[in-house]
Formats: sequence, C-alpha cells, structure tokens
Amino acid sequence: MNHQDFKRRVTDFVEPVKTVINMNQTIEEAIQSLRNKDVTHTISYFYVIDEENKLVGVVPTRTLLFCDPTLKISSVMETSIIKVQSDKTLQDAMEVFAHRNLLALPVVDQEGHLVGMIDVGTYTEESFDVADAQHRQDVFQMIGVTIEEEKKVSMWKHYRLRMPWLFCNIFAGVICAIISRINEEVLSRFLMLAMFIPLVLTLSESTSMQSMTQSLQFLRRPKFKLSQALKTVFNEWQVMIIVAVSCGLFVGGISLFWGDGFLASFTIASGITIGITTSVSFGILIPIFLHTTRLDPKVASGPVVLMFADILTTLLYLTLASWWLL
Repeated sequence: MNHQDFKRRVTDFVEPVKTVINMNQTIEEAIQSLRNKDVTHTISYFYVIDEENKLVGVVPTRTLLFCDPTLKISSVMETSIIKVQSDKTLQDAMEVFAHRNLLALPVVDQEGHLVGMIDVGTYTEESFDVADAQHRQDVFQMIGVTIEEEKKVSMWKHYRLRMPWLFCNIFAGVICAIISRINEEVLSRFLMLAMFIPLVLTLSESTSMQSMTQSLQFLRRPKFKLSQALKTVFNEWQVMIIVAVSCGLFVGGISLFWGDGFLASFTIASGITIGITTSVSFGILIPIFLHTTRLDPKVASGPVVLMFADILTTLLYLTLASWWLL
C-alpha cells in the first residue's frame, strides 16, 4: 500500500458484508439466515439493518449464542455504532482503527445505508487470529505509526498546534502569583507555608496526571457509555481520596519539625488533602468533557488539567492558611 492510497475514498476498499441481520428478526431467525449464507470473510461483528438497509446496530456474538432465541434482534442489539462515512478517506478510517482498536469498520453513505465494511487486514496486508491479543495490539500500534508518518507537518504548524495550550500554564502561573500576593501577609508570618508550596503543587499535579491517564485509557475503549464513565470516575476518586489523606498526613507530620506550630502543619496537611482531591476530580473529568466535545483529549487534557490543579490548589491552600492562621 503506497502513500497515495491514504488519500483515496474508503469506498475503494469496501468489502461486502454477509454477516448482516435484520432488526425485526428473532435471534433464531437471524442465526438461520446466517447459516444459509456463504460467508467467506472473517467474522468480526454482526451488523443490524432496518427495512431500508440502514445500519441501526451491532449484535455481539455472545448475544446470538446465549440469549433467548425468541427475542427480537432490535431488543438485544447495541445502538452505539462506530462507523465511517463513505466520503471519508483511507487515512480517516485508519485513524479510527488506531484509536478504537476495532477489527472491522462498517461504511455507510450519507443517508446511513450500509455500503459494506473495511477490515483491519486491508491496511496491514496481513491476517491474524482474533484471539491473539498481543499481535492485534502490535498491528494497531503499527497503524498508529503509519498515520503519524502521513501527518508529518512543518515545524511552524507543530508550533501553532502546541503553543496555544501552553498559554494555559502561563495563565495558571500568573493567577497563582496574584493569589500569593493577595495572601502575602500569612506567607510573611509563616515562612514554612511558602517553603512547602512547591511540594503542595507537585503532589496535586502528579496525582491529577495519574487520574487523567486513567481517564484517557478508559476513553480508548471502543464504546463510550456514560454509566461506565461515572463508575470509573467514582472508583478513581475513592482511590485518590486515600492517596490525598496519606500524603497530607505524611507531609503535615514532617512539617512539625519546622517548629511553626500544630495549626500551621495542620494547614499544610489540609491543603494537600483538599488540593489533591480537587485536582484529581478535574484530572478525571476534563478528558471526558473534551472527548464529548470532539476535542483531542490527548493534546489538550494535560495543560488544562495542570492549569486547574495549580490555580485551585494554590487558592485553597493559601485561603485556608489565611482563615486559620491570621
């Protein structure tokens, strides 16, 4: 496959799909119709169409094998479908494969009619066992490298893509400086608070990045469901609350040796605990928000999360200190 192929329409690579079933069929009828077809291509997914040949869903193999055969396909199909429009290019389809780790991709026209499918083997020019997870992952990584090679752009374009997001860090630094100036009285009276600011911010930034990474890993799944996203957020938040309390107690205990009193150490411990908890929440939610707004969470999440982590942690830390110590 040469570089010019990447600019061709996906319709040039479409294969007919024989594993198609109708939404009005029962599971038993669908299985029988599949048995009557001469299926020669690799079976990756079972696509569901309506009476007008419009793609309306996907049925997992497990559902066909183990669900009540009298149930209608429309009641068991999954309506969240990752597909590609027929007017897209091969490169567009490859990007979907690389980001979603799919084995096949349905192609639809502007009205939603199923045109056919494209198989991942079309791009890799090799076949592999569906159960061979490691090899499958290697193939998707190879596709990702190929896409990046196709996207090579000039130095100035890279600059224009990256620099705007770095202004988030500049903005955060300026705001943190303003917050510190507003609270300069407590910082001048309790020098220890200023000494621990870098550590407080580092902990918030590090934990927010950890949570952001978990969130990005979740977004790589083929299907995004809000219920699963909320469950992931809750589980990650529970873990990070324990981390926040542990870090707060540990650093607060160490700060007692500076001799500024228990209340100052308690302020540091509280600031770390609250700061981490708040930053982690943004670290989890911001990638999900960017994903839903169709922005690239891999590029934008880091600067945005760090901006919120720095500003909120500094604000909470010094506000608590002013309330309790002055």
